[in-house]
Amino acid sequence: MKQTGSLESFFDENIGSLLSYDREKSGQLLKTLKIYLAQSGSKQETAKELFIVRQTLYHRLDKISVLLGDDYMHPHKRIAIELALHGYEYMHGVIS
Repeated sequence: MKQTGSLESFFDENIGSLLSYDREKSGQLLKTLKIYLAQSGSKQETAKELFIVRQTLYHRLDKISVLLGDDYMHPHKRIAIELALHGYEYMHGVIS
């Protein structure tokens, strides 16, 4: 996938809107999503890991939902997003 360029297409399809938003607004949505998924959707643990108040986390999750769609936590879509996050880190380094 890396050699054919289809890996970048996979990123664009699954997390491209977050990548664009973070670039344009100097946001933290990609990191927030990565940690939220790693914490199995626990808002309390995610906020603690990010060192932010829960209200800030809710705002970010609302924005993620707008950009990725309300169904981003449904199993089929979540797996694709997690794979895209791991692949993105493989190609571009750790999301921080």
